[in-house]
Amino acid sequence: MPKFETQILVNRPVFQVFRYVGDFNNDVNWRNVHNVGITSGDPIRTGSMVAMTRRIMGRKGFVNSDVTDYERNKKIVLKGSYWGFPFVSTITFDHRGQQTNVRETLEIRTRWFFWFGIFFNLTLNGVLRREWEALKRLLDSHADLSAKSKRG
Repeated sequence: MPKFETQILVNRPVFQVFRYVGDFNNDVNWRNVHNVGITSGDPIRTGSMVAMTRRIMGRKGFVNSDVTDYERNKKIVLKGSYWGFPFVSTITFDHRGQQTNVRETLEIRTRWFFWFGIFFNLTLNGVLRREWEALKRLLDSHADLSAKSKRG
């Protein structure tokens, strides 16, 4: 299973970063995500189900996942499928004073031919890096994060 790791250092305290990233409704502001649904209400917790429509490589796909591990201000683990491909996403938050190191490790099982798998892996790695850089810009701007601006 290919493994992708993305890491950013955000100039905000861990509780603010965790609260923003842990509210998957905010994904529309920094990821290529549309139509987020959380079945267990707010806040998320172990057992919560998260569903969304996501665009990668120009194609929309349905993501269905469960929160399998959750530690406030420390970790969120999602297990699910995207386009029928199983994945595990682990997001960790490391407190560094007024900064927070956020790391996502994504493992996704692709069943494509070798040559297309390489293309997919390179593309997905770039997409994830750009999304997390967008999150860093958003959070470092010190904008009011309580106002949820949705993009369609």
